[in-house]
Amino acid sequence: MFLLYEYDIFWAFLIISSLIPILVFFISGFLAPSSKGPEKLSSYESGIEPIGDAWLQFRIRYYMFALVFVVFDVETVFLYPWAMSFDVLGVSVFVEALIFVLILIVEKTEKIEIVMNSIEFPLFHRTTQNSVISTTLNDLSNWSRLSSLWPLLYGTSCCFIEFASLIGSRFDFDRYGLVPRSSPRQADLILTAGTVTMKMAPSLVRLYEQMPEPKYVIAMGACTITGGMFSTDSYSTVRGVDKLIPVDVYLPGCPPKPEAIIDAITKLRKKISREIYPDRIMSQRENRCFTTNHKFQVGHSIHTGNYDQGFLYQPPSTSEIPPETFFKYKSSVSSHELVN
Repeated sequence: MFLLYEYDIFWAFLIISSLIPILVFFISGFLAPSSKGPEKLSSYESGIEPIGDAWLQFRIRYYMFALVFVVFDVETVFLYPWAMSFDVLGVSVFVEALIFVLILIVEKTEKIEIVMNSIEFPLFHRTTQNSVISTTLNDLSNWSRLSSLWPLLYGTSCCFIEFASLIGSRFDFDRYGLVPRSSPRQADLILTAGTVTMKMAPSLVRLYEQMPEPKYVIAMGACTITGGMFSTDSYSTVRGVDKLIPVDVYLPGCPPKPEAIIDAITKLRKKISREIYPDRIMSQRENRCFTTNHKFQVGHSIHTGNYDQGFLYQPPSTSEIPPETFFKYKSSVSSHELVN
């Protein structure tokens, strides 16, 4: 059996660790879908454009407290020389570095017992029938997507309380591969939990545009799907989030239970396992019903819940809504309200 020397193992590790990121970079360039847009290059990720300068600017020294005194990891040793350059942290960081290095030395000198694995793999004396599984690259990509859905924490009303309970140990949605993210650039699933108002509509669309492809949407709750109890006479509620972004799964309820959310996630996983991504992109381009430039029109209040086609959002390529449309419905209410 050929054994590598110590330096050979080091060079092999260095070469492999360098080739893996390069290989992943080139593979992602060929396989990963791209959705370039103006919101992809924006520097803010909260959905709201910053207004003015911040009253209080946090310097890098503020974050060094958490990195040096809270994080206990081997990589923290490389931060100590940087932290000692600050006058406020100089002495305390030096003492912290001595304690940290002392702990590492003590742990290194302790006797480590080598645990041998006595479990042996069984030997197959005969050839297993049908041992070859044929698959496609599309099935492999779908499997990886449905196994690692990262939802964006987006909640505007009481429905988000039910979704937040999934993070606990009782429901434990980590078993489905779900990892909650606060940044839209790291998420591929958004659960719109709660009422979506017209003021929040541009922010929601901006967050959706910043999410990488492929991305999925679950409309959670009656207020998100149809406007709920606000759909009759509210002047600021969007009657259905599907007027802004495409929805994959509708989850009715007021509010839905955590078990219902798990069922919706399961249905979404089944949908992802059967989809063909090029067809999905083509369908979104043809039926695109959202844009970053929202142009809400002013019209009379309508209490019937049925809207004329002129009041719904039109794609940018169509002409503007004629003024005659707004006077089609006469109402006794004199105040003008925004309708979607």
